Amino acid sequence: MLTTIIINDIHLPFEDKPVVKLVTNFIKYDLDPDQIILNGDIVDCFPISQFEKSPLTRVNLQDEIEAARNLMNAFKNVPHKLWIGGNHEDRLRRYIWNQAPALGVLSELEFPQLFKLADYGFKWVPYKEYSMVGQLMVTHGEICRKHSGESARAHYEKFGLSVLHGHTHRMGVFYKTKLGRPKAAFENGCLCGMSPAWTKYPDWQQGLAVVHSDEQTGEFHVQQLPIFNRNGKPVFYYGKDRIG
Repeated sequence: MLTTIIINDIHLPFEDKPVVKLVTNFIKYDLDPDQIILNGDIVDCFPISQFEKSPLTRVNLQDEIEAARNLMNAFKNVPHKLWIGGNHEDRLRRYIWNQAPALGVLSELEFPQLFKLADYGFKWVPYKEYSMVGQLMVTHGEICRKHSGESARAHYEKFGLSVLHGHTHRMGVFYKTKLGRPKAAFENGCLCGMSPAWTKYPDWQQGLAVVHSDEQTGEFHVQQLPIFNRNGKPVFYYGKDRIG
């Protein structure tokens, strides 16, 4: 049985620092997983965003690179590690292609090289691609509906597979049974700060997922771990308070 942890939408350096610290400790000391998947928007790539930016927000790309490396280093003892790109990681490609296309041929400026993923044992999966955990498709996602669970349904309808995605900053699940074969789609929440400068009172939920999968049959079980307490605790895992 393979244990996989999936987290996404941290948006370094705009993470919820107490929550991220508690979650990384939870993963390291309580779960000891076989695999971790960073499922996109782990960094914000704020300085190269095309959107309007406050001059009071003093963040540079080097800050984000260092924050990402610190996060990856926290998982150094996890045997298998994957980073699936999200639309925020893809900001680097879009920025170079739009602002300096002549530099687009330099592999050193591609996201996995610039952030040195291989140095920390992480394999890279580009934005809009996916990885399989047994029969469960894991991708960052690109569809966002209004309510919890609706985006999960939209991703199921797009791919026709059981799928776990991020992107929406919500927790949710959608189930579908066809010809006696059940499938499910999961929204995986976020670990970013809940008071962003660009919106007020967002309809977001923090959380992560633990996936147990059979390496022979591909059967899987997803346990979503929402974090309801604003101090980042507790997370209940199999009926026990594991963060606190």
